Order: sequence, then structure tokens, then C-alpha cells
Amino acid sequence: MRRGIPHLLVALLVALSALAAVAGTAGAAPVAQVRSCDGGEGIYLYESANYQGRCIRVTSDVSDLSASNFNNAASSVRIVGTYTAVLYVDQNYGNVASAYSADSTELRGSIVDDNRTSSVRVIRGYRQTGDQTCRGDGVYLFEGTRFTGRCVRYTGDESDLGRQVFNNQASSVRIVGPYTARLFVDGTYGGAEVSLSQSIEDLNSTTVGTRRASSLRVARTSGGPNTCTGAEGVYLYEHPNYQGRCVRITADTPDLRTIAFDDTASSLRIIGKYTVTLARDLSVTGENSTFTADDPNLTDNRIGDNQATSARVTGPAPAPTPAPAPGNACDGSQGVYLYEHPNYQGRCARFTGDVGDLRPFGMDDSTSSLRVVGSWTTTLFRDLSATGQSSAFVADDPNLADNPIGDNQTTSLRVARSGQPQPQPQPQPQPQPQPGPVVGACDGSEGVYLYQGTNYRSTCIRVTGDVPDLRTYALNDVISSVRVFGRYSVALYRDLSFSGASSTFVESDPDLRNDGVGSNEATSVSVRRR
Repeated sequence: MRRGIPHLLVALLVALSALAAVAGTAGAAPVAQVRSCDGGEGIYLYESANYQGRCIRVTSDVSDLSASNFNNAASSVRIVGTYTAVLYVDQNYGNVASAYSADSTELRGSIVDDNRTSSVRVIRGYRQTGDQTCRGDGVYLFEGTRFTGRCVRYTGDESDLGRQVFNNQASSVRIVGPYTARLFVDGTYGGAEVSLSQSIEDLNSTTVGTRRASSLRVARTSGGPNTCTGAEGVYLYEHPNYQGRCVRITADTPDLRTIAFDDTASSLRIIGKYTVTLARDLSVTGENSTFTADDPNLTDNRIGDNQATSARVTGPAPAPTPAPAPGNACDGSQGVYLYEHPNYQGRCARFTGDVGDLRPFGMDDSTSSLRVVGSWTTTLFRDLSATGQSSAFVADDPNLADNPIGDNQTTSLRVARSGQPQPQPQPQPQPQPQPGPVVGACDGSEGVYLYQGTNYRSTCIRVTGDVPDLRTYALNDVISSVRVFGRYSVALYRDLSFSGASSTFVESDPDLRNDGVGSNEATSVSVRRR
């Protein structure tokens, strides 16, 4: 089992490192001590996993492991005595870091990862256990811009980032895997917010800004622009022979850190007529190699293994995009406006009636935001002829990523003129048990859908009223995911008659394991219209 430093202790580590630096400037400059692995106290870095291969022992900071012929060589670490090692990807203690105060048989999978350590900070007299490294799919918040500094990882909502001593700390966000994130300035999901479906290296450019986030919502999606789905594109793999973690790219990527794949690629596959140039430095500079076909092992190329930092991709010429018909021009008149990018940017088309196929308008699988001008209701659908997953709207939405329909998923839509403008939501009283719950099949109509499996799978019922006892429907202690269609709020309770631990939802959740009520725990449910 890998061990590192608990989240609450990283700030102390940073402070200790800073004090050590100040102390070094006050007297004689410290000299890095790199010695043979003779059994004495210190930090032992090994060339191979499980403490095998070449080894060096470190007892003070080393700003550049190249001087010891050990740059990008460490694969395991052993701690002898009361030491903590902070391993950095770049020289001079730069880029991302992982901290260890106990042995680790394999660095692969940590934020620094295997064969990537270039400098080491040594902290004496501090020993704790736990796993501090940011690894695996999820939403990563970083203390510094460009994904640097202390890091915490989330796969579910957090109403108070202070619980991990990260309130007003986030400056950049990395999204790994099929996730979206919403950051809020205030606790409990209040104040200014920003929705993210991809990594961002500096939050200063958003409405939230740097070091201001106090709460976070995380949603798991069915995929993302870099998901390895088998579609055409260039696939980069973490290990040789197309193994391990994978990302798909179809356009230039001047900084692979934005998709958590810097210095990681060991093999690549090309599906379709693509050419890719991998380069060791940012913005496709430095040593590079160009590929037009699969390569199971990058070691024998100029780019080398685990060295790619940026990529240039050339693909087939895109088909011409049909121009909106005159009646669909975004001219400010009443109707429903679909936009290519979030925040009402990019190409746009306007609709005032049903469209069973958006391909003739050049908007198929392209909608990221929408505006409603006038009293209209629209429902967006993922499949042709108004079928498949859907979301209904009566007002503007600057980012569809946090809706069931998702970003770049709309294929058809229904549009109807509302009888009158939608009233503003009024405050609702606290849920009280009501007789006569309405329970039906999961047929796509509005309501709350309770699923037995995660990701909206297996047995399902639709609920539009309170259910004080789910045993009536053979769904007691088996609910694992929830979908919300329409303006509903739902509270799941662990015990009968709306008692015990609970969680409240106003949007879909594919996995209840990260919520207070938990997976396979709900015994009663209360549903209200918003």
C-alpha cells in the first residue's frame, strides 16, 4: 500500500520547506548530500519498483537529480528514519509534487508517477501515514496556477472546501476522466459560480477567480472530448502496447498537462486519416517525432518514452457546415437560440418549431448553451426525432454540461410557445409526508427516477410524490442512482417516514456512494416541485 501525507498536513510541509529555505539563506548554503545506499538514515530512491535496481540515498534537498545521474529515474522510494520526501517533476522543485513519509514500492500512479522525479525536498523529524497523492479519475483542485502546488481530488460534491483546508485556495482545476465541475464562491453552493467540462490552468479568467472557491459540485458524465471511445482521432496510451490510461485528441494540444497527460505517453494509435507530431516541450517545440500510423512503443523514437509534452494534430478536412436558413438566423427576434460554445459563443441557429434532425442546420451534437427570447419552452434530445435522453428549458442556460442532455449531445428538439411567461419559483415549505404518492414507469415523462444500479441502470421507478416506505415497491435499500426530469427536488432518507440520514438533489446523480444517504441505503423519499 502506498502511503503519503494526509491532506491536512500538506500546508505544514510547505511551511517547513519554506523555513528550511530561509534557514539556508541565513547561513552557509546547504550542500545536497547524495550517498550510496549503505543502510544509513535518509531517503532512498530506486531505479525500479520494489526497491530494485540502481539506488541513491538523499539526506538534504536536491534541486537537480541530473547531477547524480538520477533525473527521471526513480520508480520506488524507501524512508529510513524520521524523514519526509517531497518529489517534484521539474528541477528546482517545480511543477507537481508527491509527498512520502513511508515506503512506497511503486511510484507509478502517483501525481509525480514513475520515472519523472527531477528534484527532491527533504524534511527531517516528521513522520505520518496516509495517502496524499492526487491520482485516478476525478476533479483536481490545485493551490497554484498551471496545476502546481498542493492538490486535492474530488469525485463528489463538497459543500465546504474548508473540510480539507482548501477554502479560498484553488487557482487551477484539472479534470481527469468523465467528469464536470461547478465551483462556487460561497459555501453550500452559493454566490458566483463557474461550470467546467475541461481543465483550466488559471481560474483568474473565470467568474469565480483564483483563491475564492468555497464549495464544489462534481458530476460524472457519460464521456468527454478526450474519452477513448473508438471514434476517429489520435489515441495516446500511458503504457506500451496500448495499455493503461488513454486520451484521445483530434486537434493541436500545446500543453498536454491540460488533459493530465504530460510526460506520460508510451504508445499511440491512429484511427482515421490523422498525422500527429509529439514534442518534448510546450507549444510543439524541442525534440519531436511525427506519426501517421500506430506505434506500440515510443522508446525507439526520437521523442522517447514518457516525454511528450505537446502535440500537433492534422486530420481530414471537415465537411462544410450548412449555413442557417434565413428564418433561423440569430437576429434577436423571438425564439430558442442554440450556440456552439458555452456562454452563448460560436455558431448560432434560432428555432421556433420542432426539428427532428439538426444535421441540416450544422448543429448536430454541437450545442453547448442556449438562449430563450420570449415565452418559449424547448426540450433538447440526444437522438433523432425527439427521442433518447432529454432536458427541458424555459430560460437561458450558459452551459449545458451540467444538464442531463450534456454538452455537444443535442440531435433534435421540440419548441413550443408558452401560454404565458414562466412565473418565478416561489419559496417552498419544508417537505412534509403527503398521502397518495404517484409512482409510475420510467417512460421519459417528468419526475424523479430512482434506479437500482449506478449510472441509471437496472430496475427503475418514477416518483412525483412522497413515498414513506420503499419496501412497497421492492426498492428498499437498493437505490444507487437518481435522475431528475423537470423542476423537482428530491430528498432520500435512510429510514422510514422521512427520517435518518438524508441527501437532497435538484439534479441527476449517477452514483450515490459520494452522498450522505449513501448507495443502497434509501428507505423513504420525499419529492417536491420547484
